[in-house]
Amino acid sequence: MRLTHTYTRHWDIETRQHELLGIDLGEGIPRKTLRYAAAICGTWWALWLLLFGFPPARAVSLFLAPPIALTWAGSKRSQTYWRRTNLLVWSVRIAYLLRGIQPVLGRGRIPGPRLGLRLRARRLGERVPQLPRMPGLEGLFGSEGPDATHTDGEPFRTRPRVRLYGPDAVAKSHRKRRRRTTTTSTKES
Repeated sequence: MRLTHTYTRHWDIETRQHELLGIDLGEGIPRKTLRYAAAICGTWWALWLLLFGFPPARAVSLFLAPPIALTWAGSKRSQTYWRRTNLLVWSVRIAYLLRGIQPVLGRGRIPGPRLGLRLRARRLGERVPQLPRMPGLEGLFGSEGPDATHTDGEPFRTRPRVRLYGPDAVAKSHRKRRRRTTTTSTKES
């Protein structure tokens, strides 16, 4: 069996920050990682300051460690999708869990119903029977009421007609189109 090597992963071009606020960073931090860090740290610190105020001296590690660890783990390349970062893969999974697969209605102009969260909660309640019995969670994980998959009505069924066109039919349609374009051009002039 013959083995080959792929060198494209080693040739990955990435913009790096070689200097930040006048401080030389050496090889530099990737700019995407800096963007992730700014967004994650800013959000974390804003929520912390809003909920708890300034941290005491003992809680500074709790204030600094989680966003730095999340940035470090999230900016690494995913093992399953090597072109994506872990943070992007995690956000796609969370979006799927929250929204699910939504139907396309009116070529995307009409938003689809939000059934995905209800369906997942019901399935989770069926898999873990203790969840619907917990106080306060009966309505979320319970299976009472109509099935949420059928609340929008019956599925729309179509009967497509399959037509096979040969080269003679295609040539005929080209001749018709040519005639139509020549007659409209002569009428305009």
